[in-house]
Amino acid sequence: MNLELHQVDIVGAYLQGDLDEEIYMKVPDGLAEKYGNGQKFWRLRKALYGLKQASRQWKKHLHQVMTKLDFTRAMADNCLYILWEHGKIVLMVLIYVDDMAVAGKEIPGIILFKQNLSKNFEITDLGEMKFILGIQITRNHPNYLLYLN
Repeated sequence: MNLELHQVDIVGAYLQGDLDEEIYMKVPDGLAEKYGNGQKFWRLRKALYGLKQASRQWKKHLHQVMTKLDFTRAMADNCLYILWEHGKIVLMVLIYVDDMAVAGKEIPGIILFKQNLSKNFEITDLGEMKFILGIQITRNHPNYLLYLN
């Protein structure tokens, strides 16, 4: 299909998810005097890296944003979101933790997606895909070839 391939990184992805339950953490040493106000524990409102619930809460929050942007999660793979218009695929977004591979027929649609995504998250626009998950990607558009190394 010779789709355009771009990549986006979400900054601080695991820090985006709201917690569903009450979780408390001990005030870190050195901060108790300055921020603890005599308290020994802080109640967390957002997930932190290393918290067991962090990945689930991030994925839940991302799903809410993607559905708000009119994407549908694929039945075969819940890391794949598809944007349909008039029964045709306009964009496909494949997600691995905080990295997104964005595939679409036209660059303006990809740019619009990135703009809409940046309204919800701080993102790093990595432009045309060159590397993902340690795999080098080389494109030859005129011959419809994609090389993975």
